[in-house]
Parts: sequence; C-alpha cells; structure tokens
Amino acid sequence: MTSLAMARTQLRVMLKLNKAIAYSHGLRLGSLDGYERLIAGIYGTPDRVPVIAQPYTYAMGMHGLSAKAFFSEPKPFIHASWNMARYFGVDFWSPVFDFYNIELEALGQRLIWRERSEPDVDTSDPLVKSEGDLARLRPPRPGLDGRMPFVLESYRRYLELMGVPPMAYACSPFTMAVLVRGYVNFVRDMRRNPAFAHRLLDFLSMEVVTPWISKMVEVTNAAIVVMSDAWASQPNVTTDMVREFCLPYIEKIVRATNSPLRTVLDTGSWGERAVADPREVLDIKMEMMTRGNALPALRPLFLLVWNEDYEEIGVSTARRYADERKVCLMLNLRPDLIESGPPEAIAEKVRNLVKEGAGTGRFTLLINLVPVGTPPEHVHAAVAAARQFGSYPIAPDLEGRTFRMPEFTPFAEWVQKEGLPV
Repeated sequence: MTSLAMARTQLRVMLKLNKAIAYSHGLRLGSLDGYERLIAGIYGTPDRVPVIAQPYTYAMGMHGLSAKAFFSEPKPFIHASWNMARYFGVDFWSPVFDFYNIELEALGQRLIWRERSEPDVDTSDPLVKSEGDLARLRPPRPGLDGRMPFVLESYRRYLELMGVPPMAYACSPFTMAVLVRGYVNFVRDMRRNPAFAHRLLDFLSMEVVTPWISKMVEVTNAAIVVMSDAWASQPNVTTDMVREFCLPYIEKIVRATNSPLRTVLDTGSWGERAVADPREVLDIKMEMMTRGNALPALRPLFLLVWNEDYEEIGVSTARRYADERKVCLMLNLRPDLIESGPPEAIAEKVRNLVKEGAGTGRFTLLINLVPVGTPPEHVHAAVAAARQFGSYPIAPDLEGRTFRMPEFTPFAEWVQKEGLPV
C-alpha cells in the first residue's frame, strides 16, 4: 500500500470510527453501515445487535471449491467469502483462513490437505522433535514463505472490496509451540524442561509472529490484529501454565507491534466450564487482550465466550463480567444448531441470546464455522432473528414476539446476478 493510499484508508476508517463511537454514546449522526454498527456495538449502544460472520469453509462449500483452491488462491477465497457474507446480509465479515497454520507452514511444518476442510498440522511429524531442532530452525521471510503471499494478497483484495482494512489474524506463540512440538512433548517441556520451553516461545514470538504481524500491518494498515490461542485453554493446560508460558509472550508481541491506532490482542481460547470459578478463565482472557496495550479503555476489546462455555456457566454470568470490565461481550451461535435447524429453533436461540446477553449494548453475535452443507435458510433465519429481536432498546416482551422467516433468492440465482466470480 502506498503512503497516499494508506493515509486515505486511515482517514476513511477514522471518520467511520468517530461516527460509530459517537452513535454508541447517543450522538446519532445518520444511519450506520455494517462496519459502523460493529464498532458502535463494541463501544456502546448501536441501533441493533451487530451480526458478524466467518465465511470460512461454508463459503467454500457453497461455491463447490476444493480446499486447495480456497485456502491457496486469493481470488476464489475472497470472492467466495464476500459472496457468502453479502448473500446473508451480515454486518461484517473477516477473511478467515487456517490461521493456525500460516507461520508453521512457512517454518517448514508439514500440513495434511483434505478435499472438503481446512489443512491440519501433521501431528505425527512435529517440526521440533528435540532441542537440537530448534537451533536449526530459520525464521520465515515475512510475506514470502509458504502461503504468506496468499494471505497478503487476500487482505489486499479485501481492502479493495470493503474499503476498510481486514481484521488480521496470527497464530499465538503458545498454540504454535504446541503444534510445532506436539502437545504431549510441550506439556512435558513446561514441567520438566521449562528453560527449553521458554526458548522455543521466545523464538516463535520474536522471530516468527512479530515480523509476520508487522508485515501484515505494513500491507493492510490493519487496525485490529488477533492472535488465536486454542491450546491455551482449559482443560488442555492449567491456568498456571497459561500465566507462566503464554501471557508474557503475548505481552512481548503486543509491545513490539501495537500503536495508538492499532490494537493487537490474543483471543480464541476457552474453558470457563472446565474450572470451578469461571472468573479464573475470564480474567485470563482479559489479560490476553490488555497485556501490553496502553489505554485499554479506548481499545476495541471484545470478550469472546464460546457456546460450549456459556451454555454451562450461563449467558448472564458472562454478561455481568463483561459489564464489570466494560468490554463488549461476543457470543457465537452454536454451529451444530445452525446445521440441524429447524429455522424456528435457530430463531428461538437467537432470541434467548439477545434477551440474556444484549443488555444496553456492547454485544455482538458471531456466526462461525457453519458446517458445509448447512441449508441456507438456517443461516438466513439466524440473521433475520437478530434483526427482528435485536433492536435497541431491547424489547421487554421478546418472548411474545413472532419470528417471521424472510423470503430469499436461491444462492445460485443470487450469485449469478449479484455475486463475484470465483
């Protein structure tokens, strides 16, 4: 991105941010577009609950694309994802790929490719089998090795289509260490050879993740960079392990990459249901977002609680905690419910999530990991229910309101008239 183009993007984003934040605090200067609605929902009260989506393999399946094409070729990846998001009318979408694998593949880790799903790390052949293997590793060339060029070109296309930078993704060093070393091996390292575990984490943090985030920001001017940390979850590891081996390296990366106009944070972990006191995990999640980030009250922080957890601890528990910490609560809609339906059950679930979670604002509904083959009417039902039940102020009589299933054009017909070629 040229300096002039970057300046124009920054100006456009700042105008949208200011409008959305003002709206969220009651100064309503015009209507909100989807991006502005998300920002208003993060900072305060929007016009209605924002719905965001991760198109991912569902977009791939809707277009009959192979995994190799979808996860390796920028045009079909971005165009298929854009088509899916536009077809269902979500407020915002992220170009989500197999972000746990990008840095690993660039390091030389072997992946297993399948026809209808994202590639996975070959756990039978970890890249770091011994301490000596770490000494032989060479950092990737940011943006050049593996599928890093695919990611950067995909982000460039997203920016061109959407007019705002993407939410950029990286793999956290802790989860990367588990994948590059093997889960059993790395747990053993943390317990028996912590010095080696720390050396590995430091290498991954400063020689792999930090340069990669810097390159993505250079190309896209991304305002939010999210590291995902599935393995830093309970019961995979203890909270003490997370505090010793995960949080310090998040902070190192954040301090090296963020700025007043850019928020770098870690999210994607789970496990509130796996501990006696859910606050123990919620506190860790907050630290994953705030470590190294100056002026956290001004940051677009969101507390993501997955369905496996909120269904056990209760949405109200998560809502109270988010209110206490003054951050946006983000809840996903259970993927197997979207797959199985029927639309009425999906709408009822959305109604309940809005009733218990939406509060007076700082709330977002996430549609993620829609299984390939899910009937489109199920996704339409989820989006329609959020629109019908999610207007602020939330109606006190939601239970008595009837859900109206919208009419919609079949996807093949819609994409022929309004979609992008893949």
